[in-house]
Amino acid sequence: MVSDIKEYYQCILDNLTGGLISVDLSGKVVYMNPMAGKILHMDEDHKCLGCDYNKAYAGFPALLGVVKEALETGKSVRRAEISVMHANVPLVIGYSTMRVKNHDGKELGVTVIFQDISFVASGKK
Repeated sequence: MVSDIKEYYQCILDNLTGGLISVDLSGKVVYMNPMAGKILHMDEDHKCLGCDYNKAYAGFPALLGVVKEALETGKSVRRAEISVMHANVPLVIGYSTMRVKNHDGKELGVTVIFQDISFVASGKK
């Protein structure tokens, strides 16, 4: 039996093979897993927790649009793609969004789960 279930859940999020960003209803970044930083090429010292998502991800307009739409519409997106730029190199990001609710059904925010699918999207093997 796991002694600290909260730590166990945190480790699951931290070890996902895809990026995960979560934003509360006020637009503050609540969580960004290490893989999200790697995919977006944001160094580990990037301090975005607690920041407004517009500031935290200002260099990624398409990602900002995804978060904005999820917050404003409440709709979940499954299997969509956006293109983001890093050092003048386009990356194709496959993503899904979901609403975050507590056990009582109260909405807390949104989460974006994503992967760099540039290699797959290019058709290269």
